[in-house]
Amino acid sequence: MNFDAELAASVSLLAFAALSFVDGVVLHFFLERLPFRPGSRLEHGLHTARAVLFAPVLLAFFDARASLATGLALLAVDLAFEVWDMLIERQSRAFSGGLRTREYALHGVLVALHTAAVAFTLVARQAPARTPTPLSLAAVTGWLLPGSTLVALAHVVLLAAPTWAAHSRATEAS
Repeated sequence: MNFDAELAASVSLLAFAALSFVDGVVLHFFLERLPFRPGSRLEHGLHTARAVLFAPVLLAFFDARASLATGLALLAVDLAFEVWDMLIERQSRAFSGGLRTREYALHGVLVALHTAAVAFTLVARQAPARTPTPLSLAAVTGWLLPGSTLVALAHVVLLAAPTWAAHSRATEAS
């Protein structure tokens, strides 16, 4: 049996995207309410930057619609935002005593899945081109693009929401 790097990349990427949704939307938006906490504004801004970058990373790196250099450059920018996020999370989550153990564990799994998806994609990009399958990187990218775009839009809207709410209260008071 031959190892299928593209299939491994696709499965890793799908698992990463699903768990990122749990972390970035369920935990951050609904449970922690990060977009509405003044002390977590920078963290939410970094999450927004990463959410906005995800679709270009999908297209440039995972679906190989751009040069490898472009894909790697976008991944490097994403990594910089990820490291910055890790550096400020303890302070950003001071309201709840820091990250909960389960969220730390989830972040560890997310880093591992993301790294696996990148590594397997690099191997798959070296293989000869083949006919797309339902689990090819091109197909998986197509599935993930609409949802990732909506999640990015929600992040952007929620980044502006506290500003809108403050403006609305100021307008009502005058």
